[in-house]
Amino acid sequence: MKRTQFRYALLGALASALLVPASAEDELPPFPAELLNNPEYVQLGKEVFGQICKFCHGKAAYPGKAPKLSPARYTPEFVLDRVTNGFRGMPSFKEQYSEKQLQGVAVFVMSKDFSN
Repeated sequence: MKRTQFRYALLGALASALLVPASAEDELPPFPAELLNNPEYVQLGKEVFGQICKFCHGKAAYPGKAPKLSPARYTPEFVLDRVTNGFRGMPSFKEQYSEKQLQGVAVFVMSKDFSN
């Protein structure tokens, strides 16, 4: 392959990669709607939040520990992703808590019972 052909092939491959939509891997899976407002999950999430989250996101944790949570700006998928995978200085909790417990945190944070 000539040098010019190689460059065009490389440019074509790069352009294709940029135009391809994000893979399913990059998208957050939909949160099970039936869990939202489920009292069992709200209670479970409240317990887990009290064990780990409140120390950085609770009323007594300010200022400077972690951002104040604004559930009105979040989706349950977003909250679940953060508690599962962490973000910046926030650790991942997927090794310490079950999927049900992590879903519970998302349900609790999104619930009317949450205040911070």
